[in-house]
Amino acid sequence: MVSLMGTNAGGHLGWVTKRCRICNRKLIVGKDVVYICPRCSRTRGDVCFCPGDYKVLHGRCPYCGSELTPVLS
Repeated sequence: MVSLMGTNAGGHLGWVTKRCRICNRKLIVGKDVVYICPRCSRTRGDVCFCPGDYKVLHGRCPYCGSELTPVLS
């Protein structure tokens, strides 16, 4: 039986840590509120935003203008 250790382990925070695209704040999915753009996430990779930037952007993606959605709702 092989057990995963370090950054490959399922419980490691690297699997659930995201960075805000605007302010580069570290966000933990499940602990912090994380907003994503459903359209840009398919083409640009991880497009995540923190709650502070969500308010500044009025809930719209700065790249495509679509509605931002929370990761866990």
